[in-house]
Order: sequence, then C-alpha cells, then structure tokens
Amino acid sequence: MGFKLARTETFQMKVEVDVVDDNGAWSKDSFIAFFKRAPESEREELSKLGNAELVRNRLVGWKMKDDATGQDVPFDEDTKRAFFELTSGVAATAVAFWQGNVGAKEKNSSR
Repeated sequence: MGFKLARTETFQMKVEVDVVDDNGAWSKDSFIAFFKRAPESEREELSKLGNAELVRNRLVGWKMKDDATGQDVPFDEDTKRAFFELTSGVAATAVAFWQGNVGAKEKNSSR
C-alpha cells in the first residue's frame, strides 16, 4: 500500500443540493464542482470564512446542466452571481469542498 504525497492543484466533487419547491416537496439537484486545493497551512484561516466567502475563494469551475434547457451552465460572472443567491447551493458546495480537501465533513453552514 502506498501514499501519494504530491497532489494536483485542483480536485472535483459532486455537489448535491436539497431544494424545496413551491409546494414544499423536496428534490435533489447536483453538479460537479472544481475546487482549488488548500494546503494544511491554510486550513485554519479557511475554516474562519463563511460559506460564500470560502466558495468564492476555492471554486474554480463547474460542470452543470440547466434542467429547463438541457444546456451547459457556463462558469461566468452572471451565472456565479445567480448561484451565490442560492443559500442551499452555496452551503452544499462548502461541505463538498471540505469533504474533498480534508477527507471528512467539516460543515461551516452556520455562517
């Protein structure tokens, strides 16, 4: 058994977002997020950030489809601005970052 000390600068994680509709029914939306890895030397400072600030700092791309059109959602300023208005999406993305970077759930959703 071995251990890989050198890692890539980025990693990807599936983000699952629980979404409630107008009638109170829940569904699960998902996308693939691409994150910039954080070294241990930055973990403590990053853990002090709120979810939106953390995600803005570490999210570098996504693979996301628009359910209505079936088209890819571009990773640009307009779509990022709209995404950051979705509290549950931002919180789920922060959890996915911590899962991928630290290897365990480290929720920071109270911020």
